[in-house]
Amino acid sequence: MDDVARALLDVLEKASPNDDGLDAGADLPGGVRLVEGEHLTAGARYRVVPEEVDDENTYADLKVVSWNRTGESQVEITADVKGHVVNMRAELRMSGRRLESLRVEGDYRGAGPLRMLLRAAWEVEGRFEDWWASLGPRTTPPISLRVKHPFAFVSCLVGRGEDDDGRWSVQSKLRLRGRWIARPPAAIGLLVMRSRIRRILGRALDRTEAAWNGAVPGMVERGLQERVTVRHQVEVKPVSREWVEDYMAALHRHIGELRVENGRLMDTSADIRLLEGEHIQPGARYRIALEPNSETTQHNETTQHNETKEHNETGKKRRTESLDISVTAWDPDGSSRIEFNSPENARTGWAELDSAEKPTIVRAAFDGEFEEITRLKVTAEGDLERWWADVGGSGDDRPAFTAKVEQPLGEGIFSIAGSPGEDDRWKLDVSFTAEGRGWARPLIAMAGLLSGDAIQETFTSTTDEAATDWDDTISKAIQAGPDLAAKTTLHHLLNESAATAKPD
Repeated sequence: MDDVARALLDVLEKASPNDDGLDAGADLPGGVRLVEGEHLTAGARYRVVPEEVDDENTYADLKVVSWNRTGESQVEITADVKGHVVNMRAELRMSGRRLESLRVEGDYRGAGPLRMLLRAAWEVEGRFEDWWASLGPRTTPPISLRVKHPFAFVSCLVGRGEDDDGRWSVQSKLRLRGRWIARPPAAIGLLVMRSRIRRILGRALDRTEAAWNGAVPGMVERGLQERVTVRHQVEVKPVSREWVEDYMAALHRHIGELRVENGRLMDTSADIRLLEGEHIQPGARYRIALEPNSETTQHNETTQHNETKEHNETGKKRRTESLDISVTAWDPDGSSRIEFNSPENARTGWAELDSAEKPTIVRAAFDGEFEEITRLKVTAEGDLERWWADVGGSGDDRPAFTAKVEQPLGEGIFSIAGSPGEDDRWKLDVSFTAEGRGWARPLIAMAGLLSGDAIQETFTSTTDEAATDWDDTISKAIQAGPDLAAKTTLHHLLNESAATAKPD
């Protein structure tokens, strides 16, 4: 708990775009803006407006009353969602590096004709020093929740009993009662329904106990680690080295046999134009028109250099992204390399193969915007010579395929190592290691601590699905033969993205 609390404080304190901290007017991730004072100092005020929400009446204001990561910190929050108002005050107490207590209190006021009923106040407190202390007389349980509504009052108290074989004995007490005019009918209802309520709560507590015992021991064992690693092992259908070499040579050859007429690639429904040079020769440059990604009105004069614009009949401009591909080397017996970029280099990358006839090394890289991620950098390498040695039983433990993924908040390394499996199948050891950067470093560590089992489960299922897809695809490819499989791959690459692309 102490490690988690300190990691959260690290995230909050380091969430600054620069080393000098934040001044009023600066933005934080997630639609948070500092509007007054200095970052995390007394008097600092923030406004939170979710990026996906256009309603000006939906926001949250956060004010720092005090901030001391080794003492007391208080924050006040006011949120308004279309007239539904929440006021909250959070108080965190640290005793040096130890978490002492956390208290949150607040109220809710609804909107509309029933707003007198749509209101409640609550109070949550956790006195962690009392929880960890040796057993003794306590005036109140260390963990408590109280909710007060105009017609009802609910309290839940959680205390610690005597430990049993190193396991906590947790005692909980739930109280419900009516208020004001609801008090008499609530008393009658609770009397009639007491046994049923106890059974429902008992089942809920049993599920909570099972979930805690299923997750927390794993968290304790993992601890708070800066690097989060997941691994899984699968076995897949093999393919011979000769088949792969014939397939790569056929793919290389069929690309060279594609027809170009009037500066346009003819063997695809996609809009691929040859702008410079001869087809698939060093110096050749192509432009691919990708799918339309947005529309804007004609009087919008903002220029997007990485998009070509077309007028449609309604007077709007359709902006279609494009990608330029250049051939820098193309030799079946030697190196082949292509490079791509979008105008203004918003996206750049390259891929290269040392030989199509006898491939041993394949490399690729990407740098640029990717969907919702502001910036992504990927470098990948496959050492085929090492791979054939590994699956043949004469290799070492180093992975033959690796990929490094980098973005502003962190980086990850993906790897695949091969070895002989049962029944002449390949055994693959697949792993992924992630590490945060800057203010996100403790955030990644906490994700691994709190969600490690879920992350591992997702990674396992994804890897299993990929292995199943491989077996299905490679079985069909082997049956078709390397030449036909290469033609099928090329057809897929040239036409998959054409369904939504709009050629001139």
